[in-house]
Amino acid sequence: MNAESDIEECQPLIEACTLDLYQRNIFRITGLPVDATPKEVARQAQRLQMMDEMSGGGTVQSQAAFPLSPPPTAEQIREALARMKEPEHRLVDEFFWYWPETFGDSKNDPAIQALLAGKAQEAMDLWVKRERTGRSLVAKHNLAIMFHMFAVDWTNHHMAYGLDEDRDKKTKEYWAYAFERWEILADADGIWDTVKERVRSLADEALTTGFVRRMRRLLPQGLDRVNAEAALKFAELRQTDWAEYHVDYMRESNIGLDDVDRTVELVLGPTRKRVEQRVQTTRDQAQDNPAKGAQAAAALMEDCKPLMAVFDLFHGAESHYRAELFDEMASAVADALVSYQKDTGDDQTFVNLLKQAQAFATGTVICDRLTKNIGIGLGNLSAQEFKPFFESINLITDSPTHPANKLQQLREQIMPKLPALATRLGTINESYNAVLDAVAMALRSISIEAHNDHQDFATAESALQIASKLVAGQDLRRRIAEDVKVLASNKADSLCFFCGVSPSRKDAIIKIEMYGNVKRQFNNVTYSKYTVSIARCGDCKGKHSKTQRIGYTVSVACIAVGALILGALSNPQWSGGAWFVGALLGGLLGSFFTWITNSAVGSVSENHPEIRKMIRQGWSIGSSPEA
Repeated sequence: MNAESDIEECQPLIEACTLDLYQRNIFRITGLPVDATPKEVARQAQRLQMMDEMSGGGTVQSQAAFPLSPPPTAEQIREALARMKEPEHRLVDEFFWYWPETFGDSKNDPAIQALLAGKAQEAMDLWVKRERTGRSLVAKHNLAIMFHMFAVDWTNHHMAYGLDEDRDKKTKEYWAYAFERWEILADADGIWDTVKERVRSLADEALTTGFVRRMRRLLPQGLDRVNAEAALKFAELRQTDWAEYHVDYMRESNIGLDDVDRTVELVLGPTRKRVEQRVQTTRDQAQDNPAKGAQAAAALMEDCKPLMAVFDLFHGAESHYRAELFDEMASAVADALVSYQKDTGDDQTFVNLLKQAQAFATGTVICDRLTKNIGIGLGNLSAQEFKPFFESINLITDSPTHPANKLQQLREQIMPKLPALATRLGTINESYNAVLDAVAMALRSISIEAHNDHQDFATAESALQIASKLVAGQDLRRRIAEDVKVLASNKADSLCFFCGVSPSRKDAIIKIEMYGNVKRQFNNVTYSKYTVSIARCGDCKGKHSKTQRIGYTVSVACIAVGALILGALSNPQWSGGAWFVGALLGGLLGSFFTWITNSAVGSVSENHPEIRKMIRQGWSIGSSPEA
């Protein structure tokens, strides 16, 4: 059930419970007691009509308890008499006026008669005396009405004219005295039994005891509505202390019997519609005339600022009621300002108003959108202010010189200007951060060029180290961090594996064949092949080639020496066989020496991390299992 359905369920009660509760009470206007008979009502109507004719249609001063000031007009009196004929409206107004101890006996009730005679203090003294005996809920009800009426009347006067310190204190006392009694009466069976008996005595088919049950259930909400309206008006008047005072009354009274959130929703309904209408008006204005978008957005925020304070007061800044409404308002502001910026190019107004809109937004989506647009605006402003600075950076990065020269120029021409900018703008200034990111992006560009086009790892590393220290933006910081990792990995792969110092050369790379996943079935053998490339520099290639040449030379020498020695020492008749045996022994010795020299290179190759890893996985060095 929502607030609207509650109104339909007990409309006369909820509609009556406003700050006009006692100003529009039909018994206060007409001067009749609550148990006036139809004949008494008719006579009063006739009398008031005569007074109206005599006054020429002006105000009519009725003899009523607590007469209104200014007196009611003849039209107000006619409306009150008309509502008297509506049973439910009359019952509600009876409830919020002064009862006799016995309905139908007002003429013999001394307190009521004192009241009608304008002797309010005498009536109050009688009710206080009866209340103290503890035997009269009617007296407690009448005192609740009297203090509540005083509180509401003085609150209305306060809003119109202000209050001095004494009346300020007295008004708060009246509210306290009233709710001290309403806390007891709201759910007191005796009071509601009296109302039911009153309904039965009226014997009107249009009025049932079911209506009384609904009144009882919704009375706390009705009382809350009076304070909610007071809080709303005080908030709009920027009298926050009084607004908070009435909200506290709502939340602290009738706990468990009322529904404060539903009451607030009811009272704030018109305010919500005002905001929604202003939002739509702003959207229409910005769409029809983008150049007026900033003006429309500023007006919307100015109108909604006090209204947002009202929602914060009732719901709190984190409430979804508040967030839903004012996030939409902030979105309308953003739409209007984007249209305005595109049409006019006025980035300064764009940024200033977007920052104001941040005070209204709470949702993640709209907050991120405002932040992003502010960043775009500031970037545009920075681009204008620092255009010569950015052009200097572009001249360096776009020049055809070697990356190392570009890095040196950035160090000498651009970076010395940064401390002065930090002093002028501040290190947490968004424009200064944009400058830092521009320099960091230039350094990253130099690093990439040095690495990709020149294999200059020293320049690439140095540029990235400086960029890492300067970068401000999180996304750019992440990309530079990734570049650092890639550069380290590529540098490790590009250095000679054997000396670990010089860069690798393509014509010096060693290819090591490996095989694995061997499967033998009958006479068929299947396996996988893989080639590991080992980085090697030109110097190491030359050293390895020289070592191999020496091994081959020694091998040939061993063959020749072995053949000569055995041939010379052997029996002449065996000289041919001796030559052959000597050559064979020399060849074996030379092969052993060659194997030793080559194995020095081979053992280093086998320590390559990729080869070791594959060997652990079951692979073997070689072109095939047969080899």
